[in-house]
Amino acid sequence: MTIRPARPADAADLSGIHTASFEDGWSEQDFATWLARAEGIGMVAVRERETVAFGLALEAGADAELLTIATDPAQRRSGWGGQIFRALDAEASARGLERWILEVARNNVAAQRLYRSHGFVEIGVRKAYYKAGDGRVDALVMSRRVGRGIASG
Repeated sequence: MTIRPARPADAADLSGIHTASFEDGWSEQDFATWLARAEGIGMVAVRERETVAFGLALEAGADAELLTIATDPAQRRSGWGGQIFRALDAEASARGLERWILEVARNNVAAQRLYRSHGFVEIGVRKAYYKAGDGRVDALVMSRRVGRGIASG
């Protein structure tokens, strides 16, 4: 298994995983655009030449905004999300960023568990932020310092 920086050529693989993971999955073009940005921070996990997980963040001033982490559905609960986050955190630290910030759907319990295990704490709520089926779901806003609170597993 290798974790390496994501590049625009990874866009199709990342879109496939994201679309399988989220109701409003991002397109290949969405990923190509994000990955081409200098302030973008992307990491992919590759196993036997197959992309199994990825994470994407954005440098925003002194903040690192976590945009998404996704794992191929067949590979979930294998620790890929944590490994991806640690790689993103190392890059954010190398860039001199100070704070992580993210939004996560209130009903995405698995993602909340991952973020809390890596030291994130809730700092706010965005009411009805995400579309969910025929309704809306709140987003929890979470934060932590870059380079701190990293779990090993």
